[in-house]
Amino acid sequence: MDDQGLLLYLPTMVFIGLALFFLLLWRLGLASSWQWSAGFVQTGIGFGLSTFPVEPQFDQLASGILFIGAAYCYGSALMIHFGSDRLTALRRGLAAFFLVPHVYYVFVDPNLKLVLFNIEMVFASLFAIAVFMILGRSRNSADRVLVVASALATVDSLVRGIVFTFVYPTSEEMSDFVESAYNLSVHVTTLTICLLFPFSAISALALRAVDRHRQAAARDPMTGLLNRRGFEAAIGELAKSGRTSGSIVIVDIDHFKAINDSLGHDAGDQVIVDMAARLQDRAEQNMVVARFGGEEFVILLRQASEAQAVNWAEMMRQSLKDASVTRLHRASFTASFGVSGMSDLQRDLLPAIRRADQALYHAKRNGRDRVECASGLEAQSLTANCLLVSLA
Repeated sequence: MDDQGLLLYLPTMVFIGLALFFLLLWRLGLASSWQWSAGFVQTGIGFGLSTFPVEPQFDQLASGILFIGAAYCYGSALMIHFGSDRLTALRRGLAAFFLVPHVYYVFVDPNLKLVLFNIEMVFASLFAIAVFMILGRSRNSADRVLVVASALATVDSLVRGIVFTFVYPTSEEMSDFVESAYNLSVHVTTLTICLLFPFSAISALALRAVDRHRQAAARDPMTGLLNRRGFEAAIGELAKSGRTSGSIVIVDIDHFKAINDSLGHDAGDQVIVDMAARLQDRAEQNMVVARFGGEEFVILLRQASEAQAVNWAEMMRQSLKDASVTRLHRASFTASFGVSGMSDLQRDLLPAIRRADQALYHAKRNGRDRVECASGLEAQSLTANCLLVSLA
């Protein structure tokens, strides 16, 4: 097989291989959509028709539909990956409209040059819509490369359509397609410029999968809040940013064992979920909320004084009285709160958590359903010590 023959065979093999690979990724839950695979398999079959032609008019009809179908699937896959509006009605309308001139220039007034121009313009338009919708939605460098690769595929199709329609002479005979300069250029740019698209997609999907794994490892599966590991990681990032002061609030649901014993573990789980939801609802931008285990929650209030944290905790405590009903049983619950301020996030976090935990212990011992702060306990301890000294 000579070099040109190999060049004609390669795109079919490459894209069918990519289709199978992306199908596997989707089945494993690593690809965001099956439409990646659908786009690549249509592209592979489309190239196959130029490598193994059947009949000129059939080849052009089928390959045109396949390539536009591939562009539609690529656009859908991109917008799903980036979480943008898919503009389904607009894109389907454009793909359907493509069929009118396509069928006309294949069967009614056969003209290869206009068939190819129509395919390239609609292909570029479908890609351009997707690129426009995903701009500014990149989460990482792999996403940005994928956006650039998608833009390059758009430009490649647009430029080729213009050049081979208005600049370079292209035959109007359907039977001339396989040996045409246009066909050769498609294969060359596909194996050079456009291969960046699938491989950048693989990189972007892989990095998203890693991010999902990291997030899952840092989250409590029942409530969706950060777990202890996620909380410590979030604190580490905040410490790097120079935001060093704040306050810690520890929340513990009162009489949780009694809830489990009297209403069952389903109700107990629902109480935890409800508590987490209420904490999230009332959390502000400067807060980090986590579940440390069981019925205990920890909240960091960045740049907040202990007095401000006490006010927030009191508001949170009162809110439970306003709407403390689980969705499984009409049963109320309360919570106790321990609060401690800290001046340095990196050096004082663990001591602040211990102080807040001691304050929580006093809240429990003094009747529950209350807020205690560490500085108040220290003042009480100091007063008690002074009294002992004076009595002595």
